[in-house]
Amino acid sequence: MKKSTLVINTLLTGGVLTALLHHNAVYRDNYASREDCLADWNQNPANCEASGGSGTAGGSGGGFYRGPTYEEGSRPRTPQQQRVAFREMVKRSGFGSSGARFSGGG
Repeated sequence: MKKSTLVINTLLTGGVLTALLHHNAVYRDNYASREDCLADWNQNPANCEASGGSGTAGGSGGGFYRGPTYEEGSRPRTPQQQRVAFREMVKRSGFGSSGARFSGGG
């Protein structure tokens, strides 16, 4: 293999690995109700899910609804951001967990 080909392959591989492994912190907004989440995310049910706390499935007490994940500094503009109850940092682990649903990459 020619030296120039080896250098190019090494640079490309290194660039791809760096891009895959480097991400900002990932966050997710939580809402007190499904209605608040839907109002913020343009009435799209795919963007709102029950947090799994007690009472969320029946709609009474205890639980929150979560919006989609996004990287720090790249949250999409939504119409009702003031409805967010709190923001949480998403803990990532394992292969393939380094991405966010909404990333700043274009």
